[in-house]
Amino acid sequence: MDKISELLLAALGIIGGSVAWAIRRLFKSADKAHARINVLEKSLVDRAYLESQLTPIRQDLKMILAHLLENK
Repeated sequence: MDKISELLLAALGIIGGSVAWAIRRLFKSADKAHARINVLEKSLVDRAYLESQLTPIRQDLKMILAHLLENK
């Protein structure tokens, strides 16, 4: 009976260790992918790009504000 419980304990330890290793590896891969994406975003998105994207929105807001102020 002692041998069976030791064998069961060893098997559970191996399975638990394998699952922990797989989960750690998956999260490590995801972290590396996020780091690569962050590096790419820093090089693709800069202040000038953001300003060019905000310009139409600001123009729309000015038009809406002017309309609301005219029709009080």
